[in-house]
Amino acid sequence: MNLGHDRPKPPADIVIELDDPGELFAVDERGLLDGSNRIDTGMDELVERLLAQKRTATNQRIILDIAGECSDELADKLVRSVRRYCELAIYRANRQQNLIWRQGMRSLVSGSLLFVTGIVLSYVFTQPYVGEFPKELLGDGVFLVVAWVGLWYPLDVLFIAREQAKREVRVFSTMLTMPVVVRTNVGKVPIATMPGLSVTQHRRSGPLRLRVSRIRLRGAPATGTPGAS
Repeated sequence: MNLGHDRPKPPADIVIELDDPGELFAVDERGLLDGSNRIDTGMDELVERLLAQKRTATNQRIILDIAGECSDELADKLVRSVRRYCELAIYRANRQQNLIWRQGMRSLVSGSLLFVTGIVLSYVFTQPYVGEFPKELLGDGVFLVVAWVGLWYPLDVLFIAREQAKREVRVFSTMLTMPVVVRTNVGKVPIATMPGLSVTQHRRSGPLRLRVSRIRLRGAPATGTPGAS
């Protein structure tokens, strides 16, 4: 029996496609009028995809696939900005965790008082001298609910509400260790998408020189044919 097919495949590289390097951190939805394909930032998409992953492979990479031009200096700046973003996001998530913890501890004091009060009143209304209706309504009902609600809220804040911030810390810490690659598609247009030239013609004519400024890699199609008069 071959068990190799049952093994889970390692996660593939995370490719974030950007029409412009600026879309990594800011997106103007008015760009949809010009054929933009993005309504959220590249970093938002990257974080969401990592949060959705069950695990991260040791060789998994972050690839920023940019349609337009990108100099080496700008590529280096993008990589450093991703690292800086992760560091600040970790700091923010830790700050949120501390804030939630302080809120939970404060609510634990008032919640404990409410819990004790509810238990005492529930005990009083379950005594033999209390009528059957008040006993069932208040002693075994309302005051027990009040008691448990008083204790449930602070416990929820302390142990459940902090989970999102903890997950963010784990994800951003993982991003700091992942290689970031900047890839540009300028001048690397697939033959099938080159307007006005078939695959056979391209092979016969040899290398093809195109003016990159006339090619639309994403968004709206090109309005003219390169080399046309």
